[in-house]
Amino acid sequence: LIDTQFPEWTGLALEPVTQGGWDNRSFRLGQAMLVRLPSAAGYAPAVQREQRWLPLLAPRLSQPIPVQLATCRPGLDAV
Repeated sequence: LIDTQFPEWTGLALEPVTQGGWDNRSFRLGQAMLVRLPSAAGYAPAVQREQRWLPLLAPRLSQPIPVQLATCRPGLDAV
């Protein structure tokens, strides 16, 4: 997935996060990034909602919200 959709990050270390969550599986990419993937197809719509609402809510929240760097396109790497 990284190699085909985000070649600029090819070669960075990819390590699973032990406590990755219930809805998503999380992986460290390099030193500063986190990759989150839905753990089942039913959780994918929640990712789209997060991508829409978190940037709008972030200025109103007391805790910092990470900025999304990229979105993968499901199935693209399977071509």
